[in-house]
Amino acid sequence: MEQRARIGGLVWIVLVVCCVIGDIVNAHRIDLHTHFVPPFYRQYLAERHALAGGIPTPDWNVSWHLEVMDQLGIETSVVAITTPGARIHPDDTLDGRALARKLNEYAHYELVQKYPGRFQFWATVTLPDVEGSIAEFIHAFDNLGAMGVFLEANKFGIYLGDPSLDPFFKVLDDYKAVVLLHPNSLPDDAGVPGIPPALVDFTLDTTRAALNLVFKNTTRKFPNIRYVLAHSGGFLPFVVYRFAFGAADTDAVLEQFKEYYFDTALSSSPASLPSTIAVAMPERITYGTDFPYASEISLQRFTNALDTYDMPEWRRMRINCTNALELFNGFKRV
Repeated sequence: MEQRARIGGLVWIVLVVCCVIGDIVNAHRIDLHTHFVPPFYRQYLAERHALAGGIPTPDWNVSWHLEVMDQLGIETSVVAITTPGARIHPDDTLDGRALARKLNEYAHYELVQKYPGRFQFWATVTLPDVEGSIAEFIHAFDNLGAMGVFLEANKFGIYLGDPSLDPFFKVLDDYKAVVLLHPNSLPDDAGVPGIPPALVDFTLDTTRAALNLVFKNTTRKFPNIRYVLAHSGGFLPFVVYRFAFGAADTDAVLEQFKEYYFDTALSSSPASLPSTIAVAMPERITYGTDFPYASEISLQRFTNALDTYDMPEWRRMRINCTNALELFNGFKRV
């Protein structure tokens, strides 16, 4: 427990200093949407012929990750695994629990501990295995210093917001947890040949989950949970009023959507950023890359688009750094 507090204190001292002294345009960024692929996880996926939305599994390593971080002015990456997570099939419960534990301990011991100030991590859990997910989240948060939890928008067709997941969300609410809500392949959907699900379908999956959490009243039942929506919420910013105007109380629904955080991973283009800014409050947009699943040239182009977008510099600093600091500062400390 004391170790957890020391880790948190050191990280926030480092981040605050970097955020304050960082160049305004190239503020030393905090990347809330980035992935790690340890060799054992890459092998696990290969043995099961599993891909993340049709994208080949990258040959990730720490040196490459740090190199890209330095190129983009990223001070700290909060890493997560990506879809298909620790459970490939519904009958993988026990294997999934063991893999989640191994991933969380790798993130803590091989990244956070060895590269202080450069890495933090989102916990891996095994939903819709509620019992196992509760146990692993508590272990990862209390003992390993996880900053939040990575959740797929749907798992085996069960979307976040499904009442069967309420006991897990109750624990997250008690911890005032932060969730990285990340898309998965759409359930029971063959897709379009030649178009990877990650390219288009992922945006729908995130939008479905964000909508379901509001319409199933999960965001109100468990108000202490904060959600960071990957890829600026899919297409949620573009269609949020389509949902809200159909509700009995439009303003109340809009307020719930505005409580979401939106990361800029692959979503800071001149076409998409205006919609995100129009929907999200200034303090609820965070920087993200989607490395290493996004190509380096793509990362550079989206980051340049953010750096050159016509906005007040205080808002750019918030996106790059300050909003992430404020988001995590509300964590329960033990």
